[in-house]
Amino acid sequence: MRSDGNRARLDWLLTGARLLMASWLAWSALAFLRHGRGIFAHLGRPDAARVAIVLVELAGAALFLFARTALAGGLVLSLLLAWVAGLHFAAGWQARVLYVFLFAVLALTAATRAQTAEERA
Repeated sequence: MRSDGNRARLDWLLTGARLLMASWLAWSALAFLRHGRGIFAHLGRPDAARVAIVLVELAGAALFLFARTALAGGLVLSLLLAWVAGLHFAAGWQARVLYVFLFAVLALTAATRAQTAEERA
């Protein structure tokens, strides 16, 4: 069992890490919304799909912020990041950063889930 001080520090650390990750993903989604039209047109993909990807990423980032909904947000972001990494791979583009953020989202989701399970026990 952890002391209350250590538990509070872990709460702040996980919340801050989720905030940083959600902020980066939301920022990149908005940048893709603003600048991604040409890329999708070049690939022959509909513009509505690009907007849908951005909306899903923003919704996942918003859910990922809060411990109570971090599991749902982590699932949405993980699926989206895996799909986007696959799209980058199929197009022949670099996708290493996407894999790093995918694993970071998975790690933060697992840590948050473990923490909330410990609090309930």
